[in-house]
Amino acid sequence: MSRPTVAQAAAWRVADLRLAADRWEADARAVHARAEAARSVPIAAWTGQAADAARRRMDALRGNADDIATALVLAAAAARDAADQLGAAQDGVTALVETARSEGYSVDDGGGVHSAAPPTELLTLLAGGDPDVARDLQRARAAELTRQLAAALERLGVADADAARDVDEAFAAGLPATAPAPTSPAAAAAPTGEDWDVRVAENRLRVAREVLDVAAGTPRADLYRALLAEIDDPSGSGARIDRQILDFDPARNVLVELNGDLRRADHVAVLVPGMNTTLDGSAATTGTARSFVTASGGDVAAITYLGGPFPQSDVLPLAVLEASDPRYALAMAPRLAAFSHDLDRVVDGTGRPVDVTYIGHSYGGAILGTAEVVGLTADRTLYVAAAGAGVGVDEPSDWHNGNPSVSRYSLTAPGDPIALVQQLAVHGVDPDEMPGVQRLEAGRYDDGRPVEGLAAHSDVLAVPTSDAWRTVLAVISGAR
Repeated sequence: MSRPTVAQAAAWRVADLRLAADRWEADARAVHARAEAARSVPIAAWTGQAADAARRRMDALRGNADDIATALVLAAAAARDAADQLGAAQDGVTALVETARSEGYSVDDGGGVHSAAPPTELLTLLAGGDPDVARDLQRARAAELTRQLAAALERLGVADADAARDVDEAFAAGLPATAPAPTSPAAAAAPTGEDWDVRVAENRLRVAREVLDVAAGTPRADLYRALLAEIDDPSGSGARIDRQILDFDPARNVLVELNGDLRRADHVAVLVPGMNTTLDGSAATTGTARSFVTASGGDVAAITYLGGPFPQSDVLPLAVLEASDPRYALAMAPRLAAFSHDLDRVVDGTGRPVDVTYIGHSYGGAILGTAEVVGLTADRTLYVAAAGAGVGVDEPSDWHNGNPSVSRYSLTAPGDPIALVQQLAVHGVDPDEMPGVQRLEAGRYDDGRPVEGLAAHSDVLAVPTSDAWRTVLAVISGAR
């Protein structure tokens, strides 16, 4: 729409959008429940042409019901985002109008700010006692407030148009005529070259359908809502964008997400997290990925790779035992290696020299090293506080990276308890001691403290105000 007036901005009821979102999601759950109930109706004893026709018709109706429910979930997500953006823009307009009036100016409906009274004694005093200078200051302030209010009204109009577009697209995306049907989980594990945009669309539908299968108000429902919500573009464009989910299967603890823009990035990082990583707790890994994208101004795109179950334990003795179990690494490594080949096809398809760095943190280091054994392809690999160099890896020749000129790095802070697992050598030798691997220093936090000890195990990736974090970004960016 065109820029709204001040009266229109004040009259908008943003809360109605949140109410609509709640109602749409409730309606989606009701439609889904009815469709599921219809599936359970036993008609096996009914045979013949009429029975076959009835079953086909019922299957079609149930499919339509699922499509409608999915569209409602997506529309609810769009409405919640719209309420947040419109609410913020509306608050900006309201604050400027109140500021202008509190300073003695009048505000017309088009957003113009005018001097409503002679300059105050204080303003005249600040103008050196000259009334003409005071009036000039008054007019300049009115012009500045007019400019600010015009910009705020413009932002509100843009947010309104964006909200309308997003809701329309959400309803359309839930219908099979405008979006491809999700593929099988097996196919989802191997996205290929040019179809990544399609995969993102498919996984968005998959997330919306998962919303219907979990109870409202649960942590998992909140997670799925967050996956459907728009985010500020971490590349720094200033735009609001959908999240780019490349693979999603909650039953297998699979969540692979692209952060940033592959069309403009010169470097790609793939982050493989460690022990205790779950879908519900994946926000920390996502935040780390986005921090690299933002700090690089979009020159880096970062992918978080949750490719299956990770070992789980919060009790230290049991945690060491769980972290020493190679089964998780052996299971996930072939999938990571296959993903690396698909990612190569994607970056090659850009027609630009885009390099790829794989980062294995903690248990993720064991996964990364094992993936190098079975043919992962990378320009660089970085083992951060790694549990080992890979199951069965005793020397560099045990790695079989598809890139013969791959550069390898390792970084472990002094006093990191991962040393307890490294000493067991169940995940191969300590990559910090591997010939040909360049060992990096953890350095210090910006306040001068050394990056060391228990907290450093996570801080080396999670705390941007440290030498360790900047060193990781330097490796991703190809700095020498």
